[in-house]
Amino acid sequence: MGKDITAGLLPYFFKPNVTILSLYFFSIDAVDDHQFIANSTDLGAFTALAIKRNTIRSEEGTIINELEIGLDNVDLAFKNDIIAGKYNNKRCKVYLAFYNGVTYVGKQLIFQGNIDEPKGDEHWVTVTIRPFPILEQTFPKRIYQSGCNWTFCAEGCDLSLTNYEVNTSLTAQSDGQTLTCSHGEAADYFLPGFVELTSGVYDGQARPVLLNSTSTITLRIPFDGVIANGTTLRVVKLCPKNYEACQSVDFNNFDEYGGYPWVPKEPIL
Repeated sequence: MGKDITAGLLPYFFKPNVTILSLYFFSIDAVDDHQFIANSTDLGAFTALAIKRNTIRSEEGTIINELEIGLDNVDLAFKNDIIAGKYNNKRCKVYLAFYNGVTYVGKQLIFQGNIDEPKGDEHWVTVTIRPFPILEQTFPKRIYQSGCNWTFCAEGCDLSLTNYEVNTSLTAQSDGQTLTCSHGEAADYFLPGFVELTSGVYDGQARPVLLNSTSTITLRIPFDGVIANGTTLRVVKLCPKNYEACQSVDFNNFDEYGGYPWVPKEPIL
């Protein structure tokens, strides 16, 4: 929406022999693909177009502007594109154009937005321009969720993964499910979490933790065979994505929590 008139254009509102016309820039991409002027003849770079612009109005809280476009004498490429829907949800800018009888002297933006699906036939179509297309999207009723949106120890979370992982090694041969090692953490500290072997036959393979004591880790899914004593491993604590864990002594990170602890029964928005 244009609110302020460019200072250099103000005199043209009052000068004699100045005609104020309407310019329409239709854009599929970033460039202005078609530039039309509401006139009976072309004016410089602007192609004449039979077009009627209705009064800007408000509909359900959204300001909209409707255009009625005559397609009988318009450029064939534009006609085919708009009928085919290529301009659906694409940009349209509406300007006031100042013409002094000899040349075009300037333009003032008065409205812009995205175009909805055209309605009509091959002779005339009506389109609606809405300046805030994101407000027209359909969103799920429940836009709140209790679980955190952030990836653990990534942007938004602001914790460091190095503080929640232990690199150690087996102190005894393992059957593939129970790993004996010195990780230095309390019972069930690594719930949720995972173990990644960093040497040996299963180097690079990882398994989720079922439970852990102060000296052992039991895996939810065992490795395929015996793991030798001395095999190195990496044990990583993960986040359960709930606010209780986020505000606990383990993380103490509730200020960065990326969810809603209490989801409202009825959506507010």
